[in-house]
Formats: sequence, C-alpha cells, structure tokens
Amino acid sequence: MTPRRTTPRLVRRLLPFTVVAGPLFACAEIGTGVETPAAIEMTPFPSPSVVVGDTLRTVGGVVAPVVAIVRNTAGDAISNAPVRYLYADFNRDSALSVDSVTGIVVARKAIAGEARIAARVGGSLQVIRNLLVTIAPDTLEAPAQPFTLTTTLPDTGRQGAQANASQSLQVALRNIKGAVPTPVNGWVVRYGLRRPLNASNDTTAAVFLVDDQGRVSAIDTTDASGNAGRRIRVRAASFPAGAAGTTDTVEVLVEASLRGQPVRGAPRLIRVAVRRGAIAP
Repeated sequence: MTPRRTTPRLVRRLLPFTVVAGPLFACAEIGTGVETPAAIEMTPFPSPSVVVGDTLRTVGGVVAPVVAIVRNTAGDAISNAPVRYLYADFNRDSALSVDSVTGIVVARKAIAGEARIAARVGGSLQVIRNLLVTIAPDTLEAPAQPFTLTTTLPDTGRQGAQANASQSLQVALRNIKGAVPTPVNGWVVRYGLRRPLNASNDTTAAVFLVDDQGRVSAIDTTDASGNAGRRIRVRAASFPAGAAGTTDTVEVLVEASLRGQPVRGAPRLIRVAVRRGAIAP
C-alpha cells in the first residue's frame, strides 16, 4: 500500500522555514469521521530562532509555543485533537526541551545547523519544522559610508527596476560580550521608510522597500554572518521631484530587539541620497 502523505499549507512568513510532513509507519488507514485526524500541519513559528538559555518568543519578545493544526478529511480543523510535541533529534543531542502538551520550547545549548521540532497525532501523522538555535543579539552595527542612488528614466521593465533600486542597506547583528564579537544568525530585522513616509510599504508609493531579488519586503532575517539588508526602490518618475540633477533624501529606520527591547545601536536611521538622473538614451 502506498503511504498516505499530508502536505501542510505553507504561509509566507516573516522568514523561510523548512517543513517536512509524512507518516510514521509505512502504511496507515485514515478514517473519514469529523473527529478523525487525516492531516496535520504546523503553523509558522513565532520566530525563526530561539536564544540559548531562553524560551521561544515572538519577534516582539512574548513567550509563545509552537502550534500544530489537525484536520479531518473535509479539511476542517479538529480543535480537541491530542497533539504531542517533541524535539525530533532528542536521541542525538539535548539542544531543545519541548513540552509535549503545550508546545513551549526552551533552548538548552547551541548546535551546528538547525534543530527539528515534531508534532504528532495518533500513530500515523507527523509534521516536522526546523528552528535555529542562536545566541542573544546585543549590538546592531551599520556601515558608516553614505548610500547614494541616481535614478534612471524611463523607469520600465526589469532594467528600470534594477537601475532604480539602491544597494543593500546592510546591517549586522552581533553578540559582543565575548572576547571576539559573534554574529547572530536567524534574527529578525525590520526596515521602515520614514521619509518619504510609507508605513505599509505600499508599492504604489514613490519609494518602497525590496529584497535583493526585487521582491517587496520590509523584513529580513540575519544570515550566518549576522547580516541583514533591504533596498529602497524608487519610482523615478515621481522621486525626486524636479529637473535632472535634483537631489532628495530617503530615510530608513532599521530596528532589532531582544525580549521586546531594542538592542544597542537600534533603532538605526540610514539615509540614502537620491539624485534625479537624465532620461536614458
């Protein structure tokens, strides 16, 4: 018999997560009753990482559990399904402690790579999602050099989008308590346009934020080097206003926090000088 597999519905997060779903046994019969589990999915974690010695928290610093949703064959959620949570690699190390009933996660020690958390219901359904174990960020650093951008007209197509996006406004998260500053991996960094104001990062505005691939995004997660970055995308026909050579300034506020409190150096205001270029030949 071919195993029945469940596929969790992925929701785009603050940060990419890895999800694996599959049965515990080679073959399982799944009933059709409204209270009979047919699929299990794990909701996006409240944060892409957990600090060693601390509990998994939301980006705002509030303790939050991992959560799984169990569904019947009709796709309806079963509210009272007996989900059990565990650290999937418990036989390898003791990096995480996971409360089997509440889903509260505590990081015991650092490990190389990602830790895996599993949610199970019954004897045939399981879903696994990865979580980074990291150290606490205490300092946000940003380069001192000025950022500049000269726009290009016409602002059309892929070439226009590339020409009218700034270089990455890169920052770095570090833990500097040891003898050598240590990069913090997997931590959420928020970017916000303060001038011209665009709180919702509306793409119809004169200026908005994008990632390195040009996709609309105001939130990044630090990489293994502790770096995060976003670019400003300028609608060249609208900003800066005036004749060729006119210069205006874009201001971007960069924020990072630990347990709801800004880390040292945050928030950081980054300014980008934008010069209106001539119409391209």
